[in-house]
Amino acid sequence: MEAELDEVEHGEIQWVKVIDQFYKGFEKNVERADKEMEKIEIKDEPAGIDCDLCGAPMVFKMGKYGKFLACSRFPDCRNTKPIVKEIGVTCPKCNEGQVIERKSKKKRIFYGCDRYPACDYVSWDKPIARPCPKCNEKALVEKKLKKGVQIQCTHCDYKEQPQQ
Repeated sequence: MEAELDEVEHGEIQWVKVIDQFYKGFEKNVERADKEMEKIEIKDEPAGIDCDLCGAPMVFKMGKYGKFLACSRFPDCRNTKPIVKEIGVTCPKCNEGQVIERKSKKKRIFYGCDRYPACDYVSWDKPIARPCPKCNEKALVEKKLKKGVQIQCTHCDYKEQPQQ
């Protein structure tokens, strides 16, 4: 096949003939595989939480962009939720929501309040639950440096030694 494609590239034979000859044998293999291979069905996993809209149990489903939470009564109830990773820190801006790990369109990790759009807190650096010892604000973050991870305050000049 590779040699024939090289001949097509050099203009020695027509590409339609090469593809037609390949497809005749390939089509038979595809039909046989379609008949003989067993169908695999991905079953929904229970999530252990209830739907906000109808009260039915939520399940983990697999979609085009990965796993997500969906109501088990689909299509009657179309409630879905993304799977979020909480980091155990209360939002420093609104003091109500939880800070969760998210991914940008370019797959870069950032942190934001789960009450978005009501609260617009976002940070590239991972927030820490304890307050700053210098200014007493809830503004400590883990800043990644070449030397390691450094804990620093976003409101004042407090910094801890980098940890490896």
